Amino acid sequence: MGAIRGILLVFVSVFLFLSLLIGNLFLTLNLSLDYDNVKVEFGKIIEDVFEENNLNEIIEKDIRIMEVYCQLNSEYSFKDDVSGYNFIIPCDIVDEGPIGIKNYMLNDFVEKTYYKDYDCNFLDCLKKTGSPFFLISKQAKNYWENKFYFTLLISLGLIAFSFFLVDKKSNLFIMSGGLLIVAGLFFIKLDWVLSFFSEKYFLELLGIFFSDSYTVFVISLVIGIILIGIGFLLKLFKIGFKVSEIFSKLFKKKEIFKVKDEIKKEEPKKEPEVKRKFWDKLKILNIFKKEDKDKKSK
Repeated sequence: MGAIRGILLVFVSVFLFLSLLIGNLFLTLNLSLDYDNVKVEFGKIIEDVFEENNLNEIIEKDIRIMEVYCQLNSEYSFKDDVSGYNFIIPCDIVDEGPIGIKNYMLNDFVEKTYYKDYDCNFLDCLKKTGSPFFLISKQAKNYWENKFYFTLLISLGLIAFSFFLVDKKSNLFIMSGGLLIVAGLFFIKLDWVLSFFSEKYFLELLGIFFSDSYTVFVISLVIGIILIGIGFLLKLFKIGFKVSEIFSKLFKKKEIFKVKDEIKKEEPKKEPEVKRKFWDKLKILNIFKKEDKDKKSK
């Protein structure tokens, strides 16, 4: 029976490690696709695209036309021929000059791309849209967030199952914490590794998905250390209880010897009071013996 439990524990540990590893992956994707993060990382890519298509020069060339148009209107419609995207620029932004216009167009494109409502299933959107931009959308973030909570439930279920397989329950916390730390090590420099492959725009987009991988490593490390700490604390408490039990037994044995000595010194006489004292001490001795028997039977 012990061998079967050991084999089951090995299999459960392997599945738990895979579940924690996949869960960390989903958490990385979820955190990396936060809007503030996408705004910075995706904004850099779009800014490079603007520069390659000489958008800055086009804006500087058309700035006079924009200013004249804004004298009688509140918005200026600017269509980028390369992307086909139509930018609606408030005239307040036009007054800020070419740099203000470029920054507004950049932020506007990132925001609308991120919050765009893609009317398709996550796995089918790439075929339907023909663009990878939906992968960095709010819809994609929600998808990975749901997947993370699903794997979290699986991990908790495996840990609960392991509870019935381990002999010492304190080892369950140590095992879970250790597996979580090891699973987190894969993400310590993942964003740094992917930065070497960021020559193409698609690979630059790939780097966005793992930009918060180090944060996931830190989370795994902290939770893992806490779990291991709980395991060792439980071991220490168990040792403390054993030490207390040993001292308690020694104290009771000392009392028993003391009563025996008193019984030997005072032989039962005919006087009722002396006899009563003798039998009282004998009862105390029997009570100690009975407690020891009860503990052994338990």
